[in-house]
Amino acid sequence: MSSSQLSAVSMDPYQWRESVLSTRSLSYLSTADALAPPTHTSRNPSNAYGRRSTMDSESNYGDDLEMADAEGDTSLPRRDETGLSDVHELPESVAQCPLFTLPREIRDRIYTFCLTAAENLPIEWPHLPLANLRYGLQPQLLRTCKPIYTETGPLLYTLNTLTFHHPSDANMLVRALANPTLSRQHITNLSLHIKHTDTRLWMPYFTTTDPYRSLKADFPSLRDLGIRYRSNKWNHSLSPDANLKNCLDDTRLDEIIDSLRGIYFSPPPPQPPSSSTRGEPEHECVKPLNEMNEWEFMRFVDARRPGEDMAFKRQLLELHKAHAPQACARPDPPRVKVICACRVHSAHFNLLTSTSEGSLQQSAQQQQHGVPPPPPPPPPPPHHGHGHGHGPLGPIAALLPNLTAGATISAPESPVAASPTAVKEGEVFRGFTAVDFRAANVRKLHDPDLGSAKVARTVFAERKRVLLGLEIHCLDSASRRE
Repeated sequence: MSSSQLSAVSMDPYQWRESVLSTRSLSYLSTADALAPPTHTSRNPSNAYGRRSTMDSESNYGDDLEMADAEGDTSLPRRDETGLSDVHELPESVAQCPLFTLPREIRDRIYTFCLTAAENLPIEWPHLPLANLRYGLQPQLLRTCKPIYTETGPLLYTLNTLTFHHPSDANMLVRALANPTLSRQHITNLSLHIKHTDTRLWMPYFTTTDPYRSLKADFPSLRDLGIRYRSNKWNHSLSPDANLKNCLDDTRLDEIIDSLRGIYFSPPPPQPPSSSTRGEPEHECVKPLNEMNEWEFMRFVDARRPGEDMAFKRQLLELHKAHAPQACARPDPPRVKVICACRVHSAHFNLLTSTSEGSLQQSAQQQQHGVPPPPPPPPPPPHHGHGHGHGPLGPIAALLPNLTAGATISAPESPVAASPTAVKEGEVFRGFTAVDFRAANVRKLHDPDLGSAKVARTVFAERKRVLLGLEIHCLDSASRRE
């Protein structure tokens, strides 16, 4: 066949690509291409994702290349009746696995069931050897084969909340123990437990700009950040109302909140003075071109090329979006929640949560069993004998109307304190009162060392873009007696 005949043959470059209906191969390949780092093509069949190659060490690439329209050749892979091709599919070791015959959505649900902690418990690191039994995790699934590891690796980090008690533990996990790429890209929920004696230990980790040891560098993809600060400001000799005012007046707590606000909610740097103040034209822009947003770029083009065609300007805008560095786009900050946890005496706990733990439960039980609520108290009896002098106190009773009238006149003059209202979720912080705990639900948590504990928590109020809440807990006396 001559070269002219070869050029005349119509070749479809997409003939041997995978069908869009193939959920077994494309669902895996799309994930592998997105997560795996770019690698060079290897001729070693054990390292390539695909069927075993027919080439040996002595053959060259030209020996195996065939035209797409060649006839009578049975060595080329053919499509079956369903339209699926076996080119560039899974390795032979797992190609016949029934799991990969399922759609990717079904496989993700199976992975989620195996890799999500029971009851959405936060996973503490480092953990005890038998902690996996408590969480109900099956991390050994990632060790079965590389295709499953590629699909399940991101889910393991995204579906769970990691909890750390020391900054070195957080840094070592993402830098040395876990997959650096997966952990930094897919850890979106993080919880940090800080004691009041360890604030100096955590502050350098929060405020430093070290690219290898800092909160923002180790976890750049956070969406939810929770801080549990264990305070020591609760004084058992004071009243609960006084403690509610003093426990949040903590300099160490303020230091944590200010450092987190400086990391994620710092104001933008001041803009340089405009060029018009230096006598230059107003359209002369000081900001670099690759740092402009869409509005600034279009304004820049209008100033440079007035009267230009709008279609041409839109083409320039699309080119600007494509070539502008992604680092210039500032990522959205995570939602930061700080909870101040205080251990209180059981008497204070019962006093603050009496409504939610006692009265509300009793009324709910009465409604469940059909017991009517108790009747209201009877009104006070009316006064008799005013001015008539009946009975042994007749002369004194004659003076009662004057005394009663004076009392009713002077009563409104005394100031009446308004009853506090409960704080609503997300509103501006104005302090917490006992009403906030009476509206909360009391939970019982079990610790293998300390036993059962009762916990009550307020809603979160906004304090300069950081959500702040208060938690009180005490050991359950019933569990200690047992």
